[in-house]
Formats: sequence, structure tokens, C-alpha cells
Amino acid sequence: MTVTRSGDFSREMAVEHSSHTLIYAAVLGGLMLYFLSVYLCSVFPHYPLPSETVIYVYRQDRWLLLAGTGLLLIAGFGLGGRTQKLQCSTASLAAIAIGVICFCRLGYSWILCGFDLSRDEQLANFDSQIFRSGHLVRHLPAAWQSHAEALNTLFMLPAAHPIAWVSAYLPMNALLRSVVGLAGDPALTSPLMVALGMFALWKCARILWPEDREAAVVAVLLYIGSGQILFTGMTAYAMTAHLALNLLWLWFFLLDRRGTDGAALLVGFLATGLHQPVFHPLFAAPILFTLLLDRNWPRVIVYAAGYAAICAFWLAWPIWMHSLVARAPSVAAAAGTDYFSRLSGTVTKGDPLRWLEMAANLLRFCAWQHMLMVPFILAAIPAIRKDRLAAVLAVSLLLPVGVMTLIMPYQGYGFGYRYLHGVLGPAILLAVFGWRQLVITRSWLRPLLLRTSALGLFVLMPLQGAMAYSFYAPYAQVERRIDASGADYFIAGWEDAPGAREFVFNRPDLSNRPIRLLSENVDGPLIRNICHRGIRVAMPTSALLFPIESYLAVPYAPEADDQIVTFSHRLTAAGCMLRRLDTP
Repeated sequence: MTVTRSGDFSREMAVEHSSHTLIYAAVLGGLMLYFLSVYLCSVFPHYPLPSETVIYVYRQDRWLLLAGTGLLLIAGFGLGGRTQKLQCSTASLAAIAIGVICFCRLGYSWILCGFDLSRDEQLANFDSQIFRSGHLVRHLPAAWQSHAEALNTLFMLPAAHPIAWVSAYLPMNALLRSVVGLAGDPALTSPLMVALGMFALWKCARILWPEDREAAVVAVLLYIGSGQILFTGMTAYAMTAHLALNLLWLWFFLLDRRGTDGAALLVGFLATGLHQPVFHPLFAAPILFTLLLDRNWPRVIVYAAGYAAICAFWLAWPIWMHSLVARAPSVAAAAGTDYFSRLSGTVTKGDPLRWLEMAANLLRFCAWQHMLMVPFILAAIPAIRKDRLAAVLAVSLLLPVGVMTLIMPYQGYGFGYRYLHGVLGPAILLAVFGWRQLVITRSWLRPLLLRTSALGLFVLMPLQGAMAYSFYAPYAQVERRIDASGADYFIAGWEDAPGAREFVFNRPDLSNRPIRLLSENVDGPLIRNICHRGIRVAMPTSALLFPIESYLAVPYAPEADDQIVTFSHRLTAAGCMLRRLDTP
């Protein structure tokens, strides 16, 4: 028979009461987010079709929020205190990094079906193929220079009379993929960046809390428990490199040495030039502002001069590239070539749904993180009020939200909220601030963190994987059907189905078969150029595209069949053979 002393019993009851109170509060917060997602789906305007963002909330995020809340409640049962701090050896950290690389690389092939769904991903690979060939732009054959729009020039560097083409994005993400591609598989680029980001995060936490090795362990658990980080790491998006390079920059900055300041500026140069020049400066500016507050004039001068040169270089890059793309050097740069005209056009255009879009984005952000990420960030509010570094990290996290709400709240495809990906490092470090606030008097948080991390990896992440696969699979199936068609050309329209334009992408040298064309830009002269005896042209039927419409919950659209009717006589009259791509 065991006898429990009253003092021990009282302490156990206090621990249990404390754990129940906070867990119930976190569960209540999760339920509130779930009901907010349901409400958002019901009030979001549906004209002329539902917004893609709210479709993702409807299909994925509301269920992830509900599942995460339920798992958090399960993890909270029977918690006991744990005074022994969490530890992770160097060997264990290396093993985790290898596991992350393997998971992301295999996930690209198995979960994302080896398919680059978004235009951003396609153009990252497009540019990397150009750079790997030793060129900055790719020459367009003379026969296509007057019909470049038909090849799909969306997000290409605009030129009225192009003699070459390259994307309108800055080159460093594609260049990274080129370098990795020269050494092996370019699809390993993002997985390697995920591992680099984890290592740099560990180093940042060790510098911030040198006496508390557990803080770095907590940071790594929150990092690998983020579905946004791991699933984005399966893609060719530049955002994974943004996160890794931002954390690498922060590590060098925190070291506060002359040599590491130079290394930070080099990393800043790479990060600013990844794909859009706005994301890294938004991350770095609040942190650099602390140098002004400290009146650290030597470092202020170094960083001010360095970033002035970095920004000048990358803002001039599109103009330089335009001189290689346009027919003659005397041709003025087209509107939208430089970033100031792009930004002005975006802000002027506006978005009537910006607030609803951003609400959906933030819900997606919460749904794809570690279950304890948001509660720990909220627990960091007292630290934000007292600790300047915590306050700076909070500004670095929130600044992109305000800026992107103003200029471009719509993010397109992605897992979680892509435009906050580069500042997930500050978000995780803020969460560690919150952890340190709580764990002092609540040792039961350690087993809770371990339980939620395990449930996230083995329950929530497979659910996220199934959702990602169900989204990508219909597109990948259509892509395989196009590749296996044996056609010389493939024609599809913007309105055939949501995202149908993503099937119209070509290699820089146009060596792919079939060559993909946008129906809206296929005119009589182009048909006469491509059609002669034996040339086969494929077009998708509505039946082939129906699984995409079904997943996105949009009404059945006959546009693809109408396009076939429209083009059938013109193509056959010019000598082409038309093939309708139906379901396999």
C-alpha cells in the first residue's frame, strides 16, 4: 500500500489544475479558429467563382484546425511534471537534418507527384535550365518571336518584341537550383534549404540563450513540426530559401563580429535576389533598426552602405535583363519591367477582398504550424513588452502581414501562408520566448511538447500529406496524359478549368513535346505556321479536367469542349490532326 503525503498530493493537484487550465484555453482558441474558418467559408463572396484561398480553407484548413485541437486535447490527458530539460545531441541533430532532407525529397515525388503545379515553381526550373546552359536568357527561335504570347509568357520579363525570354523573377532561387542540379538532383535544393534553416535556427537559439540548451531543442521541435516548412520544402518555391537564408543572416548578425557582418551582407545579397526584392528587407529592417537604437555607428554604416548597394543592384537587374530580351537595345523597357512600376500597378489595382483574403491566409498559417506554435507566441506577449529583441522579432513577423495586405493579399497555391514563410524563424524564436515564460513554473509543458510533436508528425502530418496529394494528383494525372499524348502541340485555354493555364509551360529551348500553347493567343498566322500534313495537335476535354473542378468545388464548365469545337475546323483545314484528350 502506497501512502502519499498531503504536500505531494497538493503539488500534484496544483500541477494538474495548471495544465488543465492552459490546455483548455488553447483548445478553446483552436475551436474559435475552427468556427472562424467555417464562418469565413460561408460569408466569402462567390463571384464569379469561389476564391481559391477560401476553397483551401474549406478543403484543408478547417479540418486541420479541428484535428489539431482534438489532438491537443488528447495530448493533455495525464500529464505529469518533468524537471529534466529536453536535450538533443549533435548526432541527433544531424540525423534529424538527414531525415528532413529525405522526407522533403521523397514527398516531392510521392506526395506532390513530382509535379510543379504553380507558375512560380515552373519558372524557377525554367530559369535554372537557362543558367545551367551558361546563359542569362534563352534565345527564342525566329518563328516564335512573333508568337511568344502563345507559349505563355505569364510572369516572364515583358518585352514588346522579344528575341529571348527569361522569367521576371530575380535569379538566385533558380541559380541555387542550377548549382545543385550540376552536382546531382535539382529537386534536392529545397530539402537542403530546409536542413540549412534548421541548423541556422539552432545556432540562433544557442546564441540568444547560451545558458539554456533546451531552448534550441524547443525551436527545432517547432520547426520540424511545421507542415508549412516541410511541405513547402518539397516544392521549388523560393520561400524555403528565404527562410533558410534569413535564419543564416540572423545567425551571422547575432555573432556581432566584423567577419560575420560581411558574411551577413553576402547572405543578404543572395536573399534579396531570390525572386522578389521585398521579402528579405522586410525581415531584416526591424532587426537592423536596433543598431540605430544602440547608436552602434560603425555597424550602421556597414549595413547601410551594404544594403544600399544590394538594393541598387537588384532593382537594376530587370532593366539589364530587358536589354537582352528586347529586339534592340533602343527599345524602351515595357511597363512592369522595373519593380517600382509593378508595385505601383499592384497597389493602384487594389483588391476588394483583401481583408477576407488576409483572414483566410492567417487561418492557413495557423493550421499548418506545430500545434503549440500559436499558443507559445501568444505566451510571449509579456516578453515582447519587456525584451527589445522579442519586440523586434514580433515586428519582423507582423510587418509582412501589413505590407502584403496592402500590395498583394492573394498568395495563390501554397501550404500555410507562403508570404510569411521567410519570417517563420522570428515566429519560432518568439514561441521559444513564450515557452521560457511558461516552463519556469509549468514543468508539465515538456511532456506536452513531446506528445504534441509526436502526434503532429505521425497523425497531423500524414493528414496534411493526404490533403496535398489529393490537391496535386488531379493536375499530375492531366500532365501525364498530355506527356503521353504523342502530339506535337497541346492547346489549352485560361478558362478551361481553374489552373488550366499551368499546363501551358515549355522548356527554354522548346525541346519539349508537345509544345504547349495558350488558346487565347493562337491565331490564324500561328496555325498556318505550325500545321501541315502529319502534325498532331491535342486539346483537353472537359471530362479530362473534371477531377480538378471537382476538387476545387467549382461548377462543371464546358469551356474546354467549346474550345475544341472552335479550333477543330481551323486546325484540320490547315492540315493538322486534332486529338481530344479524354480520361485514360
